[in-house]
Amino acid sequence: MRIALVLGAGGTVGMAYHVGVLRALSQESGIDPTKCDLIVGTSAGSVIGAYLRSGLPLEEMWEQAFGENNTPAPKSTSNGAAVSKIFAPSFHNPLELVQHLVGSAFVLARSAVRVPLPSIPKFLRHAFPGGMFSLGEGRQRLEHDLPDQWPEKDLWLCAVDIVSGHRVVIGRDKRDRNFSLLSAVMASCAIPGVYPPIKYGNQILVDGGVHSTTNMDLALAGRCDLVICVAPMAFDTEDHSLVSLKKIVRRPPAITLAHELAQVRQSGATVLLFRPNRDEVEKHGFNMMRRVGLDDVASLAFNTTIEKLKTERFAKALDAVGR
Repeated sequence: MRIALVLGAGGTVGMAYHVGVLRALSQESGIDPTKCDLIVGTSAGSVIGAYLRSGLPLEEMWEQAFGENNTPAPKSTSNGAAVSKIFAPSFHNPLELVQHLVGSAFVLARSAVRVPLPSIPKFLRHAFPGGMFSLGEGRQRLEHDLPDQWPEKDLWLCAVDIVSGHRVVIGRDKRDRNFSLLSAVMASCAIPGVYPPIKYGNQILVDGGVHSTTNMDLALAGRCDLVICVAPMAFDTEDHSLVSLKKIVRRPPAITLAHELAQVRQSGATVLLFRPNRDEVEKHGFNMMRRVGLDDVASLAFNTTIEKLKTERFAKALDAVGR
């Protein structure tokens, strides 16, 4: 039996949600997330997927979610320093601000209107760079934590090429492994207009969430029998008590997820879907990139997942695949 683990987008809050869900899953279901045959990661999910494939234990991720200031504590870099920002401005004067505003607006437009266009000349990309911020602490941590070589087991990280307008699945083709794991994760996390795109060959890559916050349909290409999907940016559509602006904001990811879910189930695969309920959506709030309160997000996700796994539906699904 082939098992796919699909890890969706969701910023720092989504990463905490992932950790809570996966820790509960590993303790209660008999399924080890690190040993899944295929991991599909999008944006924040690409970070968690890369860490799982690189051997970082779930318990260590759990402990980091309760670190100083309620955010994963940065590891020391080679010079003993740790950058304290995940939004470090990419500009240093008014001229650079204007240049980055123009470049970022273009990247946003190309991400929204995904039709093939000629590649932008190199001198224009340098004159008007996309992205108002650099990842700062996040990049420094990834550089320290991730190995240079691509993992042996399947890890597919999703991005979007703003030149062709197409989704790019880094790692599905063995030739993609010439692209460093760090660069692949950075590309999958390159929120258009916020962080700079990542260039790979003739492709200019941005956050895979532009195509879908989950990209669960890729489990079909992986020919998996069981699909475990963690979708921090969607919501539990069966929970009708959720009536707020947060539900409206989450509706597009939820609709896309519903289409992907139908596709995967039509293939005959069993799906275990984890998405926030009303209490979790309220706990997540609007700022999915914040640095505080992540311990509460992880704890609630852990407890909620434990309860879900005890329900008849989840128990039957796990029994059907011979847990």
